[in-house]
Amino acid sequence: MMRGAFTALALLAMAGAAEAQQRQTIDFESRQKGQPVRVTAEIYWPAGQSVVPAMVIHHGSGGISDQREGRYARELTAIGVAAVVIDSFRPRGVSSTVEDQSAVSGPDFNLDALGALKALGATSRIDRNRIGIMGFSKGGTSALMASHLNLLAAAAVSSGLRYALHVPFYPSCATQYYRPRTTGQPIHLLLGSADTYVGVEPCTTYAEALRANGAQIEVKVYPGAGHGFDGGRAYFTPRGENYSQCVFQQQPDGSFVERKSGVTTNTADGKPVQGALAKAQAACRTLGVSGGLQEAAAAQSLVDLKSYVRHGLQGGG
Repeated sequence: MMRGAFTALALLAMAGAAEAQQRQTIDFESRQKGQPVRVTAEIYWPAGQSVVPAMVIHHGSGGISDQREGRYARELTAIGVAAVVIDSFRPRGVSSTVEDQSAVSGPDFNLDALGALKALGATSRIDRNRIGIMGFSKGGTSALMASHLNLLAAAAVSSGLRYALHVPFYPSCATQYYRPRTTGQPIHLLLGSADTYVGVEPCTTYAEALRANGAQIEVKVYPGAGHGFDGGRAYFTPRGENYSQCVFQQQPDGSFVERKSGVTTNTADGKPVQGALAKAQAACRTLGVSGGLQEAAAAQSLVDLKSYVRHGLQGGG
């Protein structure tokens, strides 16, 4: 009896050691409100392979959960793809940005996605030509923005290193560049038709602008699905910041104008206009955010994701 118990414990220990060997933590340089910070990411390695494709997973305003980021990581490793889960919150001492999106700004979040790309491009077990990115809400935005050439240049990403696939789940498309230029790699926007957190129209409108300027972009809208349709129980956060009506559009001269208020928030040389952002947000921002699982959209989006990965990273026909 005792020997059987020891055998069971030994097997559990071996299983735990094997799992630990399949995971690795990396870090890379980013910034937090103008100051340098080292952001971490955990690589989930598929078993029994050497050089592999990778998919970066970027969490949303609620942070990392095993139910979403962990689940997707397991799904990806099961099909032979390394999953790289960025943690944009813990290194900055933040647990959530739902009630204060400025706790980690959009530009800093976007920079994390590009920092991960640079780190993975220098990782010998990763095929640097087959790295993709997916993300949810705030992380979905970074997954979309990581395709923009101006942001890649600003982050000093070498011209030979690009994400080969972008799969943003219900992102915010609040920042829209004039004549946006992307890498040309495939982008698959996955939206819920009933999403009141970030809305649907801003992304469908911006997708048209991206496509008109050469982007290879597909928009898929899941009927009846709200925000966070791929996991988690239904929620409503009364004090959650809602920017679904805020769209900051770059003008031909380079300045940015918030669409609803008409307020110019940034000058042509990119400098913020004093007090303008607060004025624009007072006109377009509301409070109250909601979302949660929609089973049909969750099931179909997983099927769709695996198809995108097979074609975009694994060379499937």
